[in-house]
Amino acid sequence: MNKLPPNQSTNSSLQEVEKFLIQTYSAKKIPVSNLEELRCDPQVKFDRIAVCFEMDHPEVLKGLFNEDEKKMHEDYRNHHRNATFTTPWQKINAGQLLRVVLESEDGVSLSNFTVQGLCMRLVHDLSAL
Repeated sequence: MNKLPPNQSTNSSLQEVEKFLIQTYSAKKIPVSNLEELRCDPQVKFDRIAVCFEMDHPEVLKGLFNEDEKKMHEDYRNHHRNATFTTPWQKINAGQLLRVVLESEDGVSLSNFTVQGLCMRLVHDLSAL
């Protein structure tokens, strides 16, 4: 998971970030209830989650991951050669899924984000917004 440094929110509106994720990465909105495990994450303020997305388009993901990330996904798939990846975390570890959680303190501006899955390009893009 990746986050903004403490006390460093962006100037971007949630609407701008949502548009960016949908247009740039074919992200799809998912219900917050799909991420109930975040209630146990001490770094996530669950009550401030504004919107959640997932990205699972193979070509989009292929273009997002750097070589090290692709190698980690390949190693995971090789280690679980006979497995069928059905759970979100299995898909994330195999490089078949990324999730993004956007938090807002005021319901308008992005105050924090979490990326489920290792993807430095996505973290960089969200941090730069």
